[in-house]
Amino acid sequence: MKKIGKGIMIFVGVIIVLGIIGSVLDGDKGEKQDKPSKAAATTKATSESKNKQTAEKKQPEKPKAKVFAAGDIVKTGKLGYKVLHVDITKEIKSNNQFIESAKTDRQFVIIDVEAFNYDKKARMVDSNMFKVKDNKGREFEPTNDSNVLMAVEGAADFFLQDINPGLSKKGKLVFELPEDAASYSLEVSSGFGWSGGKYERIKLK
Repeated sequence: MKKIGKGIMIFVGVIIVLGIIGSVLDGDKGEKQDKPSKAAATTKATSESKNKQTAEKKQPEKPKAKVFAAGDIVKTGKLGYKVLHVDITKEIKSNNQFIESAKTDRQFVIIDVEAFNYDKKARMVDSNMFKVKDNKGREFEPTNDSNVLMAVEGAADFFLQDINPGLSKKGKLVFELPEDAASYSLEVSSGFGWSGGKYERIKLK
């Protein structure tokens, strides 16, 4: 009986030892499996980072819109424009004794413009083809106040006017802007109605 008991104890001990060895081997195997997994994850992350950087480099930069200055002849489509003079005032004094002067609490911006026709046929120019845009992203249309327009000589010269090929026409545009419009540009169009669609900007202030 003693021999049998001793044999059983040896057998149990062997099983325990084998179990411990097996556990250690499994642990080593798991670690070995984890290591390639971590390496693969690192390689994938590096590859994705490189691909992202390559994609960012390939994206073309958007060209910045050119801003012209007063005195430049600015061509857009078949028309050209030149800002001859800019006057900023709170009062427009009339040269006609029968027309009252125009006043504002804001600011009048009076722009002398010459328009050129580079087409082979007559082209129409109208005051509604012009806009003023300020540094706050606001857009302003020319004033339609009849009292103001009557006080400014030449303000009606760009009302649905045809310009023959190779010729130019001068006129005045009047805008009323808020006092906080500290910096602004004149936007000119390539045409009236369906013939428009292209624009350029002329820095005024």
